[in-house]
Amino acid sequence: MDALHIWKNMGDARRLQAATAFYSDPALADYHRAADTFLARLKNFRPQFIRKLPAEKRASYLATAPLGLELAAQLIVSYHFAHQRAMMAAFLTGMNIPNDQGLISEDADLSPPSADAIAAAVTSLRAAFPAEDVEIYLQTLLSQNPDTWSGLSALLRH
Repeated sequence: MDALHIWKNMGDARRLQAATAFYSDPALADYHRAADTFLARLKNFRPQFIRKLPAEKRASYLATAPLGLELAAQLIVSYHFAHQRAMMAAFLTGMNIPNDQGLISEDADLSPPSADAIAAAVTSLRAAFPAEDVEIYLQTLLSQNPDTWSGLSALLRH
């Protein structure tokens, strides 16, 4: 499952949250410019017009646009860091992976965890967070790093 599949299955509300989070992150200015250029081409607008629109309007356009893989992946990451940090932190902590509110520490060992460790962490996550949010997160982990998270494949519900 790739980021485009995840993006399409996130639903309208989550996609809008993701696009809003994306445009709210000043560290992603280069990605904003690329997204604005994409939207301008898609809508047959001048790039300057798109850049002058409020972030909410650009996010609305982006949430409903047919995205490419890289942009979809970035929007999903933005969504998780803006709206799912507690879940990310809970999972990583449950896996004994050092993290800062869901952001994996640079010195963390990311060798593939055991199937038992993954199963226990997923069970814990499903007990504490909404099922759809958990599935989106697990699918995202697997799509971003299939070598490390291959053990999630058998546990996904979608």
